[in-house]
Amino acid sequence: MKKLFVIIIALFAAVNTFAQTLPPLYRYDLKTEESCEAADEIALNVADYLFAMPLITDDENRLRAASFLNRWMEGTPTYHFVIDEDITMNFEGDPDLTDMYMAALTRYQLQNPDVEDEDKISYEALRQVLEYANKDENMVLLNKRLEKLIVANQKGQLEKVL
Repeated sequence: MKKLFVIIIALFAAVNTFAQTLPPLYRYDLKTEESCEAADEIALNVADYLFAMPLITDDENRLRAASFLNRWMEGTPTYHFVIDEDITMNFEGDPDLTDMYMAALTRYQLQNPDVEDEDKISYEALRQVLEYANKDENMVLLNKRLEKLIVANQKGQLEKVL
């Protein structure tokens, strides 16, 4: 019975570790449309990786993932991303939160390919960032504007505040 318990614990630890593993980014140089298109297959995994990790600004893997995702977003011919400046101004120039917004745009667009309304995509991406920022384990330093948006999101009134 003890062995079974140890095996179950080891399996949970392995699954959790696997979920937070950065995909092999070195396979994609992202210098051509073709290489960006080839990277379409891992873009969602990279975005999910960023959301699985706390916002530690000097974490090398996190920085590599964010840089990769930003370069992929600029170069992929498959998807078109619109950066809503009205939303990014809420991050007060914080590049790490802006990277999380880019990851959220990627996640939402790849998970909802039928949605074409740019305002809806931006709104849903912001909601993902706010939910991420509201978790203490993600270690996000909140400014007053973000705190207000998080409260509005929790009350289902985010659209009114924006």
